[in-house]
Amino acid sequence: MILGILSDTHGHLERTRTALRQLKEAGAEFLIHCGDLGSEEMVSLLFEENEEGLPVLAVPGNVDEWDPGLILYAKKLGMPLPRTARITLGGLTVAVHHGHDPREMMVLEKTPKLDLLFTGHTHVAKDDTRGNVRILNPGAVYRAQIPSVAVFDTESREMTWMPLELDT
Repeated sequence: MILGILSDTHGHLERTRTALRQLKEAGAEFLIHCGDLGSEEMVSLLFEENEEGLPVLAVPGNVDEWDPGLILYAKKLGMPLPRTARITLGGLTVAVHHGHDPREMMVLEKTPKLDLLFTGHTHVAKDDTRGNVRILNPGAVYRAQIPSVAVFDTESREMTWMPLELDT
Protein backbone atom coordinates (compact mmCIF):
# COMPACT_ATOMS: atom_id res chain seq x y z
CA MET A 1 0.00 0.00 0.00
CA ILE A 2 1.28 3.48 -0.88
CA LEU A 3 0.71 6.10 1.81
CA GLY A 4 0.75 9.78 0.88
CA ILE A 5 2.13 11.81 3.78
CA LEU A 6 1.93 15.58 4.24
CA SER A 7 2.13 18.00 7.12
CA ASP A 8 2.14 21.63 8.16
CA THR A 9 -0.07 23.02 5.43
CA HIS A 10 -1.04 26.00 7.64
CA GLY A 11 -4.12 26.81 5.56
CA HIS A 12 -2.27 27.23 2.27
CA LEU A 13 -4.80 25.70 -0.10
CA GLU A 14 -2.97 26.14 -3.43
CA ARG A 15 0.21 24.55 -2.11
CA THR A 16 -1.84 21.74 -0.61
CA ARG A 17 -3.67 21.15 -3.88
CA THR A 18 -0.25 20.82 -5.52
CA ALA A 19 0.86 18.45 -2.77
CA LEU A 20 -2.25 16.30 -3.15
CA ARG A 21 -1.80 16.16 -6.93
CA GLN A 22 1.81 15.03 -6.52
CA LEU A 23 0.88 12.39 -3.94
CA LYS A 24 -1.89 11.00 -6.14
CA GLU A 25 0.43 10.96 -9.18
CA ALA A 26 2.90 8.98 -7.04
CA GLY A 27 0.20 6.37 -6.44
CA ALA A 28 -1.04 7.30 -2.95
CA GLU A 29 -3.84 4.98 -1.85
CA PHE A 30 -4.27 6.52 1.60
CA LEU A 31 -3.51 10.07 2.78
CA ILE A 32 -2.08 11.00 6.17
CA HIS A 33 -1.94 14.63 7.29
CA CYS A 34 0.37 15.03 10.29
CA GLY A 35 -1.14 18.23 11.65
CA ASP A 36 -1.17 22.01 11.48
CA LEU A 37 -3.92 21.98 8.89
CA GLY A 38 -4.54 25.65 9.57
CA SER A 39 -8.11 26.27 8.40
CA GLU A 40 -11.60 24.89 7.99
CA GLU A 41 -11.07 25.14 4.22
CA MET A 42 -8.14 22.72 4.58
CA VAL A 43 -10.37 20.29 6.47
CA SER A 44 -12.96 20.62 3.68
CA LEU A 45 -10.32 19.93 1.03
CA LEU A 46 -9.21 16.74 2.79
CA PHE A 47 -12.83 15.72 3.40
CA GLU A 48 -13.50 16.07 -0.35
CA GLU A 49 -10.57 13.75 -1.11
CA ASN A 50 -12.02 11.23 1.33
CA GLU A 51 -15.48 11.54 -0.23
CA GLU A 52 -13.98 10.99 -3.69
CA GLY A 53 -12.54 7.65 -2.56
CA LEU A 54 -9.06 8.44 -1.26
CA PRO A 55 -9.13 7.65 2.47
CA VAL A 56 -7.74 10.42 4.69
CA LEU A 57 -6.48 10.36 8.27
CA ALA A 58 -5.54 13.68 9.85
CA VAL A 59 -4.50 14.83 13.31
CA PRO A 60 -4.42 18.38 14.67
CA GLY A 61 -1.18 20.23 15.26
CA ASN A 62 -0.30 22.78 17.90
CA VAL A 63 -1.67 25.59 15.70
CA ASP A 64 -4.96 23.73 15.21
CA GLU A 65 -5.39 23.14 18.93
CA TRP A 66 -5.67 26.92 19.40
CA ASP A 67 -8.82 26.81 17.27
CA PRO A 68 -11.48 24.57 18.84
CA GLY A 69 -13.84 25.61 16.04
CA LEU A 70 -11.64 23.78 13.52
CA ILE A 71 -11.78 20.56 15.58
CA LEU A 72 -15.58 20.87 15.88
CA TYR A 73 -15.92 21.62 12.16
CA ALA A 74 -13.98 18.46 11.26
CA LYS A 75 -16.08 16.39 13.65
CA LYS A 76 -19.28 17.83 12.15
CA LEU A 77 -18.09 16.77 8.67
CA GLY A 78 -17.51 13.26 9.97
CA MET A 79 -13.73 13.55 9.84
CA PRO A 80 -12.64 13.64 13.48
CA LEU A 81 -9.15 14.90 14.29
CA PRO A 82 -7.84 12.71 17.12
CA ARG A 83 -4.79 14.18 18.88
CA THR A 84 -3.04 10.87 18.24
CA ALA A 85 -4.31 8.31 15.74
CA ARG A 86 -3.46 4.61 15.62
CA ILE A 87 -4.28 2.42 12.66
CA THR A 88 -3.12 -0.70 10.85
CA LEU A 89 -2.16 -0.05 7.23
CA GLY A 90 -0.61 -2.57 4.87
CA GLY A 91 0.06 -4.91 7.78
CA LEU A 92 1.94 -2.26 9.78
CA THR A 93 0.87 -0.69 13.06
CA VAL A 94 0.99 3.06 12.53
CA ALA A 95 0.56 6.04 14.85
CA VAL A 96 0.18 9.65 13.75
CA HIS A 97 0.88 12.57 16.08
CA HIS A 98 1.92 16.09 15.11
CA GLY A 99 5.04 15.83 17.27
CA HIS A 100 4.55 18.93 19.39
CA ASP A 101 3.90 17.12 22.68
CA PRO A 102 7.17 15.65 24.02
CA ARG A 103 5.38 13.51 26.60
CA GLU A 104 3.11 11.93 23.99
CA MET A 105 6.11 11.39 21.71
CA MET A 106 7.98 9.58 24.50
CA VAL A 107 4.99 7.30 25.11
CA LEU A 108 4.64 6.54 21.39
CA GLU A 109 8.36 5.90 20.94
CA LYS A 110 8.17 3.24 23.65
CA THR A 111 4.93 1.62 22.47
CA PRO A 112 5.45 -2.11 21.94
CA LYS A 113 4.46 -3.43 18.52
CA LEU A 114 4.28 0.03 16.97
CA ASP A 115 6.02 -0.05 13.59
CA LEU A 116 5.74 3.54 12.37
CA LEU A 117 5.15 6.97 13.83
CA PHE A 118 4.37 9.75 11.35
CA THR A 119 4.93 13.28 12.65
CA GLY A 120 5.25 16.85 11.46
CA HIS A 121 5.83 20.02 13.51
CA THR A 122 9.54 20.58 12.80
CA HIS A 123 9.07 21.42 9.10
CA VAL A 124 12.11 19.20 8.43
CA ALA A 125 12.00 15.86 6.58
CA LYS A 126 13.36 13.08 8.77
CA ASP A 127 13.74 9.31 9.09
CA ASP A 128 14.78 8.18 12.56
CA THR A 129 14.44 5.04 14.66
CA ARG A 130 14.03 5.02 18.42
CA GLY A 131 13.81 1.59 19.96
CA ASN A 132 11.52 -0.45 17.72
CA VAL A 133 9.68 2.56 16.30
CA ARG A 134 10.58 4.19 13.00
CA ILE A 135 9.72 7.90 13.13
CA LEU A 136 9.06 9.60 9.81
CA ASN A 137 8.43 13.25 9.02
CA PRO A 138 7.45 14.28 5.47
CA GLY A 139 8.73 17.83 5.92
CA ALA A 140 6.27 20.68 5.45
CA VAL A 141 4.05 22.06 2.71
CA TYR A 142 4.51 25.58 4.08
CA ARG A 143 7.38 27.38 5.82
CA ALA A 144 10.13 24.93 4.95
CA GLN A 145 13.44 25.62 3.25
CA ILE A 146 12.39 23.05 0.65
CA PRO A 147 8.65 22.37 0.94
CA SER A 148 8.01 18.64 0.63
CA VAL A 149 5.64 15.70 0.92
CA ALA A 150 6.42 11.99 0.97
CA VAL A 151 5.13 8.58 0.00
CA PHE A 152 5.68 5.48 2.09
CA ASP A 153 5.43 2.00 0.58
CA THR A 154 4.21 -0.42 3.27
CA GLU A 155 5.53 -3.41 1.30
CA SER A 156 9.12 -2.24 0.77
CA ARG A 157 9.02 0.08 3.83
CA GLU A 158 10.67 2.80 1.77
CA MET A 159 9.93 6.48 2.31
CA THR A 160 10.41 8.76 -0.68
CA TRP A 161 10.45 12.53 -0.18
CA MET A 162 9.32 14.78 -2.99
CA PRO A 163 9.96 18.53 -3.16
CA LEU A 164 6.77 20.44 -3.82
CA GLU A 165 6.49 21.54 -7.46
CA LEU A 166 5.83 25.24 -6.87
CA ASP A 167 5.39 27.97 -9.45
CA THR A 168 7.99 30.64 -8.77
